[in-house]
This record gives sequence, C-alpha cells and structure tokens, in this order.
Amino acid sequence: MDKQRAESKHLQLLYAGSFLGNFDRIVITPLLLPAAKGLHVSVGSVTVALTAYLLLFGIMQPVHGLISDVFGRVRVMRFALLGMCVADVLSGFAPNLGLLILGRALAGASAAALLPVMVAYVGDRLPFERRQRTVASLLAAGAVGTAGATVVAGVFTHLWSWRAAILLVAVCAPVLAVAFGRMPEAHSPAPGGMRVGERLATVFRIGWFRFLVVFAVFEGAAMLGFFNFFNAALQVGGHSIVDAGLVTGSYGLAAVAGGLAVRTLGERVSAATHFAVGGVLLCAGYLVCVPAQSMATVLVGSVLSGLAFALVQSIVQTWGTQVAPPQVRGIATSLVASAVYTGAALSTYLVSGLADEKHFGPLFAIAAAVTLPVALVGPVARARFATTLARQQAGAAGPGAGGAPAPLPADRRRG
Repeated sequence: MDKQRAESKHLQLLYAGSFLGNFDRIVITPLLLPAAKGLHVSVGSVTVALTAYLLLFGIMQPVHGLISDVFGRVRVMRFALLGMCVADVLSGFAPNLGLLILGRALAGASAAALLPVMVAYVGDRLPFERRQRTVASLLAAGAVGTAGATVVAGVFTHLWSWRAAILLVAVCAPVLAVAFGRMPEAHSPAPGGMRVGERLATVFRIGWFRFLVVFAVFEGAAMLGFFNFFNAALQVGGHSIVDAGLVTGSYGLAAVAGGLAVRTLGERVSAATHFAVGGVLLCAGYLVCVPAQSMATVLVGSVLSGLAFALVQSIVQTWGTQVAPPQVRGIATSLVASAVYTGAALSTYLVSGLADEKHFGPLFAIAAAVTLPVALVGPVARARFATTLARQQAGAAGPGAGGAPAPLPADRRRG
C-alpha cells in the first residue's frame, strides 16, 4: 500500500510538471498582441518569440533524452525546471524584442526536457498496459496547463501587465524542482555503455521509428502549431484578452474530457480508431474557423482541437516507447517529441505573415489542408504497426521487421 501511495505521489509530481511545462509553452500565445503593443513592434515580430520557443523545444529534446539515458531522468527534469526559472525571469523583464526572443528560446530549450523524459520515465517504471493511460493523463494535465495559461495570461494582463504570467512560471519552476528531488530514478544510469552515435544508430535502424519521426513533423504542425492563432484571431476581431482567454481555454477542458475518454475506452477501441476520430475532429475545428473567427467558431475550433489532442497525441508519444528498447528509450521518445515540436515551430513561422496581415481565414484553411493527410495516413500506419507487432508475437520472432523489440501481449490489444 505504501508503495502504491508513493507511486501515486510521484505521478502527481509528473502531472504538475506537465501542467507547468505546457503553461510555459502556451503563455506567450495570448500575449502576442499585448507584447507587440508594449514593445512597439508588430505581431509578426513577437510571433518569432513563439517560433523560437517551439524550435528550441524541438531541437533540444534529443539532447535531453540522451543525457537522461546516461545520467538519469529525474536529474535532467530538475535542471530543466531551474533553467525555465532563469529563462522566464529574462523573458518577463525583457526591455526589447531581442531579449524576449532570447528568453523564450532559452525557456523552450529548458522545458524541452520535461515531456519526453517524463514519457521515458513512465515507460521505465510502468508496464505497457498502464503506459498509454498514464501518458494520456500527463497530456491531460498539460492541456489543463494550456487552458490555465490562456486564462491567467488574460487576467494578469488586464490587472497588471503582460509580463506577470511569464514571471509566475519563474516562481513556480524552482519550487517544483525541489519537489522532484523526492522521486526515485527510473533506472540505473548507464555508466558509459553505448556512445551517442551507437544510441542514434540503434534507434534509426528501427524501420517504424524512422517513419514515426518523419510523420511526427507533419502531425506536430497540424496538432500543435496552427491552434496557437485562435486567441490572436479573437483579439484582432475586437474581443478582450480576457474573453479570448476564456474561449480558447476551452481547449484544455476539452483535452481533459478527451483524456478521460482515452482512459475509459482505451482497452475497447483501437489506437488507430482514436487517431482517425482525432484527425477528423482537428480538421473540422480548423474548417469551422475559415469563414469567420467569431467567439462561437473559435470556441468550436478550440473544443475540437482539444479533443483531437487528447485522442492523437498520447498515441504518438506512446508509439515511441513501443518501438525502442529500454536502453535507448529516452533518445527515442525525445526524437519523436522533437519532430512534433519542430513541425509546430515551422508551421507557426510559415503562417506568421498571414497573422501579421490579419488574414486568419486563409491561415486556418492552410491548417485544415495540412491536417487532412495526417488524419488519413496516421490511422492506417498505426493499424499496420499493430499488425506487425501481432505477427512478431505470434511468431515469437524477437526483434523483427524494422528492428522493433518483441511486443508484449498488451501491444496487440492497443493496436
């Protein structure tokens, strides 16, 4: 009983870390217009701060994954939280655009350690049949952080300054870093073992992993890039930052509801079906906002995007833990997450000009066009992967097609 209680507390700390990490990632989104006015620059220029965060968030994830494989997951997460504190102090007090961009970039580089290392930690400590439910809960906690960031940023900006919500993260991060010190390491850190090149070679010899990394770039663009402009679209339309935050905050609540659905239906509905439903919902959410960006259409778009996030993103993250053996699971999950957020960064950068010109209808049309192939390819690929795992299990072939590790019995159920 004591062991179960301790494990529950450790998972709660991970959920808190996911909440804070997503809060930090999203907090700049509702601040694009207020920060642009405060710094006397264009919205497109401030969007570079968002892009810089997402880009460094993506690039640094494999680095953190490698380090966590060697030195331990908990140690890396604690240093990441301290790095977020320093970066957000710089961002919160930035007197000009250049320092804001630098601060957000450093915050992204630090926060990059949280999600992939958390997923690897879960993969190390929990059996497969509990992983996707736990990862879904991690992502749901992060989605609450997303909702919290949009609401808190709006309220804090209205009451004090656009800088206040960023500085809130700087206060909370070191407190959480201290709390993480109570968590046990997931596994014994490797004393030297495989070199970086050997670890990378190991994961890239896995055929399904190579597919997943490429696919994740497009999935990240669709899932985590374009929705960042929902809030700005409302503010440009004349709505207050508080109202825009309350509307787009529905994204997080919908993601929590979707996470509960994943936990409830996880053993009865295949991952491929989850992916298909999520892809359709995301595409519909963007299409609704093409003709007009009113409170009603953005509310619908936010809710559908949040549901889609819960249904799809836990599958993509868990997929990374399935194709990689434990000794390289950290680098595998981080490379998948890196691809996701690199795609998100590219998408925000490529459409920032449309946001600057206030052309949000064409922006969301592009979002729907990018989402459609993801919604079509993802379910088919996931179903084929499940078939590959089932054949490996049936043939007791061990490392089989594509170099993936032999599946557990639960793998067949989660196809």
